[in-house]
Amino acid sequence: MNSAKAIFSFSSLLLALAGYITPPVWSSMTRNPPPRPVLVAVVSGEGEGEMNMDAVVMIEAGKFKAPFDENSEAAQQEFAREYFKPGRKYRLTFGGGEVGTATVQKFATGCNNIHASVAVESFAKIRGQVKALATNSDSLGKRTSARRAPSDSERAAVMDLVKKIYTLHGVSGSQYRSLKVTNLAATDLDGDGRYEMIGSFALALKTKAERDLFLIAEAQGAGMRAGLAKFQAYQPPAEGFLSSIDFVDQLDLDGDGTGEVFAVQGGFDAYGYLIFKRSGDRWRQVYSAMGDAC
Repeated sequence: MNSAKAIFSFSSLLLALAGYITPPVWSSMTRNPPPRPVLVAVVSGEGEGEMNMDAVVMIEAGKFKAPFDENSEAAQQEFAREYFKPGRKYRLTFGGGEVGTATVQKFATGCNNIHASVAVESFAKIRGQVKALATNSDSLGKRTSARRAPSDSERAAVMDLVKKIYTLHGVSGSQYRSLKVTNLAATDLDGDGRYEMIGSFALALKTKAERDLFLIAEAQGAGMRAGLAKFQAYQPPAEGFLSSIDFVDQLDLDGDGTGEVFAVQGGFDAYGYLIFKRSGDRWRQVYSAMGDAC
């Protein structure tokens, strides 16, 4: 009898331990699902009532990936049904910080891509050349928004640098007088309180040749130095399409403390998106994606 009781007690103990150990293991698995992919999109348009949103990059396990296969209409539609579902809300960021929301109204197929129409609620004025970013992430863009027009002294310092760059590429003083500033913004990329200048500049010569510059300028003493100076010299096609690069916005995607720079590049009846990342004291392009091509 004592032996039977001992066996029963030992079996009961094993069952009790099994019951005690199993729930926490099972619970930890359910409490820690794999992190959801992070989508970052570009928001643009002429009015805040209804604007356009393009999916640009998906971040998974720290890597930048295309949101969907650009060559597969089925993949585009599958993506749109989940991420461009009407009523889905995204956090709107501007200058690296949250400034409002973008709510999907509908989506449609463009020439070679899909686009969402979104209703924007924001305290930042976003229209025309001034674009913003949107994300489904709860953690990106938690710093204070830092983007504004450059001061007169900042603009003067940038233009001094721009003139030097164009001169190095063989542009004469008389030619330089035709230069157009297509976009110039001040933004704090690394949260140190000092603003970097990001601008786009275009110069059409009498020979119809184009000289474009995309510039990220950083303070250096009383002047500016070029962190990135992407200069392009080319002959536009007869249709006049330009491949100029324009600033979209910035957002710290990888948590290293410095915002990555988003830009849009034109092309032959097309446009695409670029992402630049700081590496040491220079910037380099780390990602590209198609916006659309007709």
